[in-house]
Amino acid sequence: MIDVAFFGSHPLGEACLERLHAHEAVSVPVVVTYPEDEEHWWDGSVNRLAHDLGYDVLPIADERDVLDYEFDYLLSVYYPNILGPELLDHPDEAAINLHQAELPRYRGSNVFSHSILNAREDDHWRHGTTMHFMAEQVDAGDIIDRRFAEITETDTSRTLYEKVRERSIELFEEMLPKLVSGEVLEMGTPQSEYDGERYFYAKDSLDGAKEIPLDELVDGDELAVYDRIRALDFPPFEPAYTRLGGEKVYLTRTNYESLF
Repeated sequence: MIDVAFFGSHPLGEACLERLHAHEAVSVPVVVTYPEDEEHWWDGSVNRLAHDLGYDVLPIADERDVLDYEFDYLLSVYYPNILGPELLDHPDEAAINLHQAELPRYRGSNVFSHSILNAREDDHWRHGTTMHFMAEQVDAGDIIDRRFAEITETDTSRTLYEKVRERSIELFEEMLPKLVSGEVLEMGTPQSEYDGERYFYAKDSLDGAKEIPLDELVDGDELAVYDRIRALDFPPFEPAYTRLGGEKVYLTRTNYESLF
């Protein structure tokens, strides 16, 4: 039997928590997530699910109260905060994160958008999901395992998010028995052993990217504009736009060709 403190959100967080709950050799002493009454763009609620399953639930603001619990693993899935060394060192075995991008290629935020933006120039038409040990530096710990989804010419950042969620669930299901057995503790590979480009994007990395001037839209690099529109197409958030007569005209993958 192992004890897992779960830090998470999003539908992927729900899917992973459900699989932890269903495993007879896993106990979840505490779940840390958004408050129950906090609204988000995604459907579902890790908070509601955790309460339904009978777990202790802490809001993100009280994450340090986890130090009052004893557990083998801290597992993070779409948790918004950067955890400090005291929390990372608290588990008896390890702190592990399920990161929605290919490490070491993509660290940080807005990874689905940047993966589409970079795909053509880098000729790298895949987006990954990575289970890795957590370190004080964000997304820098040793890699446990990865899975990949193809980036197609018609993907938007939202469709890519949905595809990678399925790969993430598959990866989590495959790694869960290794977590229970302890085999996972011997699976870490330093990120320095991987080849390829490496990017880090802050949360504000797309600030100012949504407005596409009309002259760039009409006379610019057509594929670059198309990729930018796809990369910023993530409902329900505001997509890319141009201005006609001072008014915003929104640009999505589906309406781009019909507009121009």
